[in-house]
Amino acid sequence: MLVVKARIQSSAIHGIGCFAAEPIKQGQLVWTFDPRIDNRIPVEEIPSLPQPARDFLDMYGFEEVVAGRTVITLCGDHGKHMNHSEEPNCAETPEGNNIAARDIAEGEELTCNYYLFDGKAAERIFGPAAKP
Repeated sequence: MLVVKARIQSSAIHGIGCFAAEPIKQGQLVWTFDPRIDNRIPVEEIPSLPQPARDFLDMYGFEEVVAGRTVITLCGDHGKHMNHSEEPNCAETPEGNNIAARDIAEGEELTCNYYLFDGKAAERIFGPAAKP
């Protein structure tokens, strides 16, 4: 769940992006998992979903291991539109939260490094041909 004001708009990085709708200070919490908004679906349940739902999770979810179980985490807000950057302005904490890696100006696209939390980062960035 985003804990800062944000909006979505066209992104120069990829498709739609998530943009700061207020200034964000370095170290400020940007995103945290909140089960009231976000969802974690065990990967073994994904095949039982209809194809459109699987396609949606493939596009907007990310694969991670939580408590020893592989899940697809789906942000329930604009956080699902955060794009990857090799030099992101959001950093992953050991607890799995995102904080501002530096001051972020209002109107700036919020970015994160997919490789730090998504088991399918290469596939998401480079397409299905990047599967191991």
